[in-house]
Amino acid sequence: MKIKFIFILLVWSGISNHVKAQVNYDTLLTGSWKGSSICQVKNSPCHDETVVFYISKKAGIDTFYINGNKIVNGVEEEMGILPFTLNGKTNQLISTSYGLWTFIIKQRKIEGTLVSKGALYRIINLTKQN
Repeated sequence: MKIKFIFILLVWSGISNHVKAQVNYDTLLTGSWKGSSICQVKNSPCHDETVVFYISKKAGIDTFYINGNKIVNGVEEEMGILPFTLNGKTNQLISTSYGLWTFIIKQRKIEGTLVSKGALYRIINLTKQN
């Protein structure tokens, strides 16, 4: 009976930690992030930009939404909203909308890339604002 109780306690502890980790990601990621989006394809329509990303998530689903804005002449211009899936094991947000977006979460910083048509198109570095 004692071994069964210890086993149940260990299983419950593992489930509890998993739930806490998910809540921590939700809290950590949602909000505004600001940084740079640097073009890697020179002589293209791509330009280096200062960006502000607003990350949101609806309760009960595993998709995060990033509303990306670029700053032009001190004013934010909306670029669009993309869905991202969280891989908690690798600390990555991934989207396959308009290329392959991969963001690595490092506490209050996010480092990412956009690969389009097989080429590295952008390098993105963000810092949490709130």
